[in-house]
Amino acid sequence: MKTRVVSDAVSEVLYSREIRSVCAGVELVLSCGDLPYEYLEYIVTCLGVPLLYVLGNHDGALMRSDGRVSDGPEGGRSIDGRVVRVRGRRGDDIWIAGFGGSAAYGGGVHQHSEREMGRRVRGARARLRWLGLAERARLGVVVSHAAPRGVHDAADPCHRGFESFVDLIRKERPRLWLHGHIHPSYGIDLRPVCCGHTEVRGIYGYEVLEIG
Repeated sequence: MKTRVVSDAVSEVLYSREIRSVCAGVELVLSCGDLPYEYLEYIVTCLGVPLLYVLGNHDGALMRSDGRVSDGPEGGRSIDGRVVRVRGRRGDDIWIAGFGGSAAYGGGVHQHSEREMGRRVRGARARLRWLGLAERARLGVVVSHAAPRGVHDAADPCHRGFESFVDLIRKERPRLWLHGHIHPSYGIDLRPVCCGHTEVRGIYGYEVLEIG
């Protein structure tokens, strides 16, 4: 499944009339967070494909011009703390889990302690066990804002990764882990890293990947 993954930085080419040509063949959009809701809504409206997203530590409620308040991009589906199924082009199921937010560093709706994130990860694993019995589900892709601990992360409280993510990689062995939050300007090497059986990719701006 040809997938456009976006995170943390708005791309001018995607926020223009060129989007249909540069995204030809894209079947799914995944967002790792910290992007304007209007930007994501523009992408999903122009492409007419599903948008699955998690929110970042800088995301929050948005007051619309008509007085409505949105806590996420309209037309998309939040996968934060969830496990969802996407049907691949060959009819096979791709199971995707999502975890939004970052490590706690000063208080905020989308900031979590290691203990809090651990509870969310265990909840997703329990859901996977049930799905595995009912539908033979196996985790294929994880979308998060923060990175796994020790992979693409930093030592400061805000950008420290989660140990519970490493535990999830070790126990569920997803094929692909996609995260945002870490910018190239931080001096961190964001080239893909293999963590056990899992390829971890840090996304800044956008990438096109084949998943499934």
